Amino acid sequence: MTAYNGELISRTNVTQRTIEQLDSLIVSYDFIPLETGDNSLLSNITDIRYHDRKFFVTSSGAGSSSEILVFDSLGKYLNRIGRIGRGPGEYLGLSAWYFDPQLKQVILVDPGKRKIFHYGIDGNYVPNSETNMEPTLHNVKRLYSIDSNTVIACYGVNSTNNNLLATYPANLKKQKPYRKTRLTWHGNSSYSSNPVGRDGDAYHVMLPLSDTILRYRNGTWEPCYVITYFNEGKSYKPGKKETDFEEIRQRAAERNFRYIRGLVENDRYILFEYLGGSILWDKQAKRGTYVADGYNAERLNGFPFIPHTACYGADDYFVSVMTPSSFRDNAETICKNNGRQSDELQRIAAKISENDNPVLIVYHLKRQSR
Repeated sequence: MTAYNGELISRTNVTQRTIEQLDSLIVSYDFIPLETGDNSLLSNITDIRYHDRKFFVTSSGAGSSSEILVFDSLGKYLNRIGRIGRGPGEYLGLSAWYFDPQLKQVILVDPGKRKIFHYGIDGNYVPNSETNMEPTLHNVKRLYSIDSNTVIACYGVNSTNNNLLATYPANLKKQKPYRKTRLTWHGNSSYSSNPVGRDGDAYHVMLPLSDTILRYRNGTWEPCYVITYFNEGKSYKPGKKETDFEEIRQRAAERNFRYIRGLVENDRYILFEYLGGSILWDKQAKRGTYVADGYNAERLNGFPFIPHTACYGADDYFVSVMTPSSFRDNAETICKNNGRQSDELQRIAAKISENDNPVLIVYHLKRQSR
């Protein structure tokens, strides 16, 4: 069954056999404690990107502005991007950012100063690169560079902004919004915190307040996936109705969208994240595995696969975040159960305390056959 020339993800092609499926899919783990220090203390991690063998971690805390901290592939702290302040080259608030692969720079949007700042990977401000922020960027939540010339912008939904998605040139000028699409409503979703995944030269984008995932490639948007798995009681009538932005805002005001979190993608799999569960979708087999969320969910050989904290994917892996205390608790469990990578787990668990930075868990999954 197809939906808008895309794939329908439903109970007919998603299995409940969580443990058996994941045990055969996950090849190995890497455990990366992020170095803790006076200059590198993290609060709430809201985003992780990986470029040039470095983790760019966005950290935000209550009452404080978001910051980007850089760690190497082993978790050693390197630097932070820019500095919060009112001086030249300093920003007041971070709403979104992206890494420009051509310039090798971090481009940061500051709605406080209404400016766009450029920083090197070393964190230093690029002189004379500051530009005025376009008004259309005021409500932007995520930015992703998809090639040397194009950036995808994902917006939140509010009463003053009609844009869900847009593309910009690399200088973030002259926005080209994506204003109209067919959306399907199976209830219950909210703005996606991880809305974009990459698949070769294409990008999958989760629309806010929708179960529709669009594919963007070569300047063209098209619906690609529709998730009905969590709301099978709702009727599915593709193409019968086009939902406008007023209905999106109305349904949001009625609290109809509560569950969807976003997507994380690597070469073979897409992890569609929901409250109460996630779907690990095999793009090659066109079948999915339901994964229970939470540290108390079913465990894989004693160690949990925690999709609700997965915030980055590429090649054959996903990256999740775990607090030090939870990591230590689960390290004990896995060592007791079967000793899988137990020496490394015990060594890391013995060194970290509850006040340390989180630990990154890298799940390596089977690669797609070519």
